[in-house]
This record gives sequence, C-alpha cells and structure tokens, in this order.
Amino acid sequence: MPYFLHKKKNIHYKNEGSGEAVVLLHGFLENLSMWDEIADELSKTHQVIRIDLPGFGKSESIEKVHAMELFAAGVHQVLLELKIHKFSLVGHSMGAYVSLALLEMCSDKIEHICLFHSTANADSEEKKSGRERAIKTLKDKQNVYLKTAIPFLFPQQFQEGCKAQIQKMIAEAKGLSPNGISAALKGMQQRKDTNRCLKDFSGKKTYIAGTLDPLLKVSSLRQEALNNGANFLEIDNAGHMSHWENPKMAIELIQKSLCR
Repeated sequence: MPYFLHKKKNIHYKNEGSGEAVVLLHGFLENLSMWDEIADELSKTHQVIRIDLPGFGKSESIEKVHAMELFAAGVHQVLLELKIHKFSLVGHSMGAYVSLALLEMCSDKIEHICLFHSTANADSEEKKSGRERAIKTLKDKQNVYLKTAIPFLFPQQFQEGCKAQIQKMIAEAKGLSPNGISAALKGMQQRKDTNRCLKDFSGKKTYIAGTLDPLLKVSSLRQEALNNGANFLEIDNAGHMSHWENPKMAIELIQKSLCR
C-alpha cells in the first residue's frame, strides 16, 4: 500500500485510473474506503487519488490539533509526490473543509472544487459547543460517542438500509486513537469562514446536497451556492451520506459535476 511521509508521519493514499486527476477527500470518522463505489466508476475516465487524512484510516496522527490547513498541506505533498499539477477536488463534509483550505493554498492548480454535503461557513457557536462536548466524551467514553455520533449522520429512514455501513464505520473508528479524533474535532471547531475564497475562485465550483441531510439545511446550502457563484445539485432521496444512501445518484451527480 502506498504511503507518503509527511512531518515524519505515514500518510496512506490510493492512486487509480488515468486521465484528468480528481482528488477525493473523506469526511469525519471516515476513511478513503467511503469512496470505493464512486472511485470504481470515476477511475474508468479519471486518475483518482484518495487519501486517508491524518488520524483516520491507515494514516498516523500528526499534532494535537489537526487544522484544515495541516490536512491540506498533507494532501498537497501527496500530489507533488505524484507530480500532479492540475486537479479537481471532491470533499465530503470535513473533506470539503480541507478542500477549501487547499483552495486558499494553491487555487492556480485547482480546476474544479465540489462541496459534497458540506459548507464554506465556519462553525456556529452552537456547533462549537457540540464539538467541545464530543471532545470531553471521547476521553473516557469513545465507544459510547461513536455509537451515537455515527448513526446520527444518517436520517432515521436510512439507518436500517445502511446498517452494514454504520456498523463498519463504528468498527473502524473504534480502532482510531481518541487523540486523532479530538485533533480533527478541534481543527473543525477552529476553522475559518472560507466563503470569500470560494466566491473569488474563477474555476468551476459545485455544491451537491441531500434534501434529507440532518446536519445541513438544503435551503441554506442552495443560497450559499448562489452567493458564491457555484452550481447546485440536489439529491432528493438522500441525507448527509448519499454515497451509501443513494450511491447511483451520488455517482451520477459527481460525474456530472466533473464534466466540462
């Protein structure tokens, strides 16, 4: 399995297919395997790079706080190692926060950015408080936290149909260091608003949202996309995890977003 050494820590990634490069970045408590079905399709027409962000999957944690800029720097180093100088970005949830940090770092290399069930807004005070509670719970009750937080990502009507994926996520997350999970929570809690950067970006930009998302209001995302001059694509029968709730439509819309 390919690894890249970043800040003396191993970063795990996959590089598949050929053609124009597209980078897939997973969300919180996920890893690069969340993209398996989507990567299988995209790699037929694109070079697909998937990365386990530090502290997740097979990548090691780096610091006590994993700022989105730290994640982005690791992604950038992997792309330099692969000699990829132009690429599209698709980031799921936290992965989109990382994509936006990368946009601030090297916008001239990015041809298209897709916020897949995500936002350019910073955390609200309510959200910051929720992350603080999660950090405290992780110290002594990691398993309890995971068994609550992961199902919450799915609307009630999808929890039975996605039971295998939920159990897989919980099992994989149990093997993670609580420090790595906390580092990501702190990084998301401290991240800045990136709407201005996205609005000023002259390349292609897309939001993909699920109408049933329990974490993000689709109406707010639609307005955000309009404000930032981005395309807006909507999945009716999906929430925050459309890659498992409605994978056929998720693949179709990601492919559509990548078309020039």
